[in-house]
Amino acid sequence: MTTAPPAPPSAPAPPEPPGSPPPATDRAEPRRRPTGPARLGTILAAAAALALVGVGLIPIAVVVLSLPFLFLLAFRPVLRRLAIRNVARRPREALLIVVGALLGTAIITSALVVGDTLTTSIHQSAYTQLGPLDEAVLSVGAANGQRVADAVAAAHLNGVDGTLPLFAAQAAVSAGGGASARAEPRAQVIETDFTRARAFGGDPSATGISGGTPAGDHAAIGTDLAKVLGVGVGDPVTVYLYGATRTLTIDRVLPRLGVAGLTSFTNFTGSTSPNLFVPPGTLTALQNANPLGSLTAPPVSVLAVSNRGNVTSGARLTAQVHGELVAALRGVPALVNDSKQNLIDAANSIGKGFSTLFVVFGAFSVAVGILLLVNIFVMLAQERKQSLGMLRAVGLRRASLVGSFSLEGWLYALVSALAGMLVGIGIGRLVIVAASRIFSQAGGRRVSLTLQFSASRHSLQNGFLAGFVIALLTVVLTSLYVAFINVIRAIRDLPEPPHDDRRLSVLLVGVLLSGVGAAFTVTAVSGNGAIAAIVGPAVLGLGVLLLLLGRTPLRPTVSIVASAVVVWTIAAPGVLAPSFQKASLNVYLAEGLVLNVFAVVLVTVNQQTIGGFIRSLGGGARNMSLRLGLAYPLARRFRTGMLLAMYAIVVFVLVLLTTISQFFSGQVNDQIRKVGGGAGIIVDSNPAEPVAPADVQRLSGGVRAIAPTSAVTTQFQLVGSTAKFRDFSAVGFDDQLVGNGAPNLHDWARHYRTQADVYRAVAADPTTVIVGRDFASGGFGPGGATATVGSAVTLRDAITGQTTTLTIVGVVDESRYDGVDHVYLSRTLSDRLFGNRSVSNLLFVSTAPGTDNDALAAAINARYVASGADASSFRRLVNDSFAVQNEFLTLIRGYVALGLLVGIAGLGVVMVRAVRERRREVGVLRALGFSSVAVRRAFLAESSFIAAEGIGVGTILALITAWRLVNSGNFGTGTAFTVPWLQVVLLVAVTFAASIVATAAPAIQASRIRPAVALRISD
Repeated sequence: MTTAPPAPPSAPAPPEPPGSPPPATDRAEPRRRPTGPARLGTILAAAAALALVGVGLIPIAVVVLSLPFLFLLAFRPVLRRLAIRNVARRPREALLIVVGALLGTAIITSALVVGDTLTTSIHQSAYTQLGPLDEAVLSVGAANGQRVADAVAAAHLNGVDGTLPLFAAQAAVSAGGGASARAEPRAQVIETDFTRARAFGGDPSATGISGGTPAGDHAAIGTDLAKVLGVGVGDPVTVYLYGATRTLTIDRVLPRLGVAGLTSFTNFTGSTSPNLFVPPGTLTALQNANPLGSLTAPPVSVLAVSNRGNVTSGARLTAQVHGELVAALRGVPALVNDSKQNLIDAANSIGKGFSTLFVVFGAFSVAVGILLLVNIFVMLAQERKQSLGMLRAVGLRRASLVGSFSLEGWLYALVSALAGMLVGIGIGRLVIVAASRIFSQAGGRRVSLTLQFSASRHSLQNGFLAGFVIALLTVVLTSLYVAFINVIRAIRDLPEPPHDDRRLSVLLVGVLLSGVGAAFTVTAVSGNGAIAAIVGPAVLGLGVLLLLLGRTPLRPTVSIVASAVVVWTIAAPGVLAPSFQKASLNVYLAEGLVLNVFAVVLVTVNQQTIGGFIRSLGGGARNMSLRLGLAYPLARRFRTGMLLAMYAIVVFVLVLLTTISQFFSGQVNDQIRKVGGGAGIIVDSNPAEPVAPADVQRLSGGVRAIAPTSAVTTQFQLVGSTAKFRDFSAVGFDDQLVGNGAPNLHDWARHYRTQADVYRAVAADPTTVIVGRDFASGGFGPGGATATVGSAVTLRDAITGQTTTLTIVGVVDESRYDGVDHVYLSRTLSDRLFGNRSVSNLLFVSTAPGTDNDALAAAINARYVASGADASSFRRLVNDSFAVQNEFLTLIRGYVALGLLVGIAGLGVVMVRAVRERRREVGVLRALGFSSVAVRRAFLAESSFIAAEGIGVGTILALITAWRLVNSGNFGTGTAFTVPWLQVVLLVAVTFAASIVATAAPAIQASRIRPAVALRISD
């Protein structure tokens, strides 16, 4: 009986490539599900996302964009396993990716939160301090106030549910005596009927008024004024007005709310309300006892108007009620002020402006985050090249490969957007804390703003959506790039062959970009856009590069085109100065990005030359650590270029802001001459009891000359502009101001020979005016319309509404000091327009050389408390202004530095992945006798080379740009270019040292790789 020979043993199955799906024929093996941290993390992330959708923090758009990935997550288990498996296997590296990706969301969210806070803070002032007051009708004197009240009552306006007459004047109020005396030089003394005030608007709780109308020698005081004077119920206060005094006893303290919290009766702005409510007839009695006669301004009558609705909804009827009031007051010398709506509009404008500012500067950091994401996912693809090739070889379709890779990226994007939104709230909070002090100083004595932190759901949604879309778009596009791999080359880990750059598709794209860039460039040269002047040549250069690829030598072609774009971008603001005079912040964003991108391209194509030079400095072939450290970044030029751009972009902004801050600090003396115009001190006082110029002239202490002027709050609008009237202080002057307070002119009509001629001409011609360079900006930051010599402007009295048209014949360098914008016009015109409100309440005091102007200003304030004297030296005003500017620049630098942290962290992430990617190479080197110290030095040399090169590119571009800004006159004439070497060197040193620290751990890890283990690792 024969038996069958035994079957030969089957050959062992080849090992399955890492990450490959289970064989399709293996039906007995149950399908594995993600377990442990991966499964728990997925469940928690899904639960958190659903919860945030439920409360409305995640916008529906995110859910819609996530539907394809949710489908893959639910119905494609193989792709789900591939995506989650890679995240779960290396949680620390996944955490680093999330940290790098969350910055974009955090930056955008924090910028929107800053805007929310500013908007809400001003809205809060509108709703709480104005309360039921929606419009205010202003007029001069009690008689005109009565005419206004009668006309409005007779009109029976449909949109109005109540009116309240008020009578007010600015006065000095003091309390205490001797060394403990306190005074408020700009208090508002108000008369009104308290019973009627409580009923105003239909909600007594919104008025802030309590008790009966003050009578006899009693008064009610606002909480802000009580705090300044340190008084309470039962304490006496003294009112100084019209050369007379009156002492009153406080019988109640009123909150900063509604009628009790009304701010300045000229523009209703500010966050403090120094109010004193006095018995009716007090102001008239003081005015009648006035020993100063016509040299003082009369009280102002205010008819407060409440629209139908509550304190928030009433403003919706402003347009209707405004028209009704104007019709009812035809022929009455009064002005309708849309007080609440103006504040709401200002809140929206300022909030939007600051959001834009922080978004623009934050965009540099966002760009760094995008570059980091691209770099990381390209490295992930290269690291998994063999695994991906195996997957394609066993039948995984290209679409499935894209799905797996992008699903992993979607998980990163979702988690990073959630974390970034929370981090953005924290960053926004820190920014607001830092900005609170700046805002309290920036308004000077007259305007202040108390910030109240706010983060609206809409802003959080927008921040989340923007960060999520940026991260998702980046990873999806990278995944599409990764999917087009050659299976054979991927499995054998062979390099990709060079592409045929003469393909038709490349040619067509080159033609398209060249045409678009040329069109933009022609538009820019014709003077129609600063953005086009920057972007146009850059796009044209890119198009030309694509057209020449494969037809000319690569390195010289790219070098010439990139150099030309960099040179043009630096020179364009000077060559096309008119286009850049009204440039928005977006222009500077485009300029910074174009400069750095093309400079990095220029450096990248010349890396071999740069590397050869560094090797020669480092000892040539003898220094193997340096040669090995440079070999990898020189071979991986795309990856190195991404890292260089990350560093260069952020360092560029930081060095530029540092240098600009130095320019401000070096301009103090020059700015004092420009603003003061020869005067050393400015003295502002109450128009109801102004400081007499002759009294100041007689002071001992160095007074050389005095130029008395009138300062009246009025409104201006550029003729033909659609912007609203803006508040200015109209300074009425005569020839005495020439050489004694006349600010330096930036430009003037050419038929005048000197600046003095311009001022003398305006003093004699009541149809002309001198304004500031930012007269027509109409918003926050650069941009908007430009007021030039020859332009026509409309002046409108802020109380009577009377208008006149003037022609600009001069533009001053700086018209804003002490928080107020000034325009300069004839004293004759001021007297004619404003009547007895045009008094000499603004004095320009010239002092002898060597005089301590700050001490003299303090003496004036102490001597003329009754007149509400507010004297300051121009040196102090300029120093305070520059201090605010420098603090703001410091705040912006700190904000941009977040991007630098990402760049440094990005370099660390790249080095971590580089160590993992090169474990086998390191193992070979160690087996051949390369010491661990030499390996560590090689990796540190690599990170040092990348960091130093990126820092150098950013620093050089920033200094060149700063030099161009100075020479183009953007910081005024006579400013010398200087480099704050100490700050720049410190910034560079700290950045470089932080980069080395961030990459030290990967270098140490690489040096500890054991040859026997590394050579056996397949993944």
